[in-house]
Amino acid sequence: MTRLGFLGAMNRDLVVQQDCATVLDALGIDAVPLVETPIADAQAQRGANVLQELGAADYLGGSAFNAARVAALLNGDNAIDLAFFGIAGTFGKSWPHLEALQFWGFDTSYVETSAQPPATCLAIVEQAGRTLLTAHGANAAIADWLEREQAALVAAIACCDVIHITSYLDPASPDLIARILGQARSRNPDLIVSLDPGMAWIAPGRNGLARLLAQTNILHLNCEEFTRLLGEADPSEIGTGLQSYWLVVARSHEGVTLHSEEGPAPYAPELQDMDVRDATGAGDTFCGAFLWSYCRDMTSPRRAVALGFALARHKVGMAGPLALTEAERRDFLAQLDEAEW
Repeated sequence: MTRLGFLGAMNRDLVVQQDCATVLDALGIDAVPLVETPIADAQAQRGANVLQELGAADYLGGSAFNAARVAALLNGDNAIDLAFFGIAGTFGKSWPHLEALQFWGFDTSYVETSAQPPATCLAIVEQAGRTLLTAHGANAAIADWLEREQAALVAAIACCDVIHITSYLDPASPDLIARILGQARSRNPDLIVSLDPGMAWIAPGRNGLARLLAQTNILHLNCEEFTRLLGEADPSEIGTGLQSYWLVVARSHEGVTLHSEEGPAPYAPELQDMDVRDATGAGDTFCGAFLWSYCRDMTSPRRAVALGFALARHKVGMAGPLALTEAERRDFLAQLDEAEW
């Protein structure tokens, strides 16, 4: 059975649909709109209270957790073996992320529990996009955890067929994760690393990102990230720094381009008009669906792209994380056979 792992943050997401400037003023936080800005835990707690007064929705989130949720939604037949790696924070008297992962059938042997609250992300959503204010929470201990549990993580990740990595705010994390991946690959040369670095890792750059890219087989980028990382360069230039048989999955609101050694393969389906209610987590939805489909058939990344795009588009039409009935799940999977390239 194919084993798919996820390593990344587990957050508490408070999402409010308001004018960004007005909310930032109410929070008393100086931040650049439409990007992710680190804030202190105390600011996050005060901000959570302000956003709740503004009617914010409160969700379990985090990029890796969101992607894992989607993979579990699709994995009704348990055809894929799922695992998660990370630190679960305490909310109330429980660890809600850990409990959710266990309910969905994940192996959580390498999820550490913390007495600290989950990382808090204040998401301000408006027509132009999202402004994210994120505090470390339990993830403040991520570098210590990666170093302390390095040997165990190497052994566990080497047992995966595919591992999906998402960013942490700690600047030491890319280097530490790259080291773990390199050692895991030495044990399992067939390990496939999927990376969604986000602007949190792309914008600062640094050598850690380059080392992480050198361990990557599948690189996920949205439009902004693609432009920031590549500029005017051809995607094949970054491909030379990835693992052999690399894929760069560049997604936009209109479609996806799958870049590989064979050149670009654009996917631009005919789109119907729809009301966008909440784009938070759409990229993670794409990644979770893409990876689940890819693990089912690694010879068909295009089918994985089609499913990821369809579910991401479905997600932006609803408030909160992706939800699917069993009938909807069957319909989306059936549509894969009709996807045209």
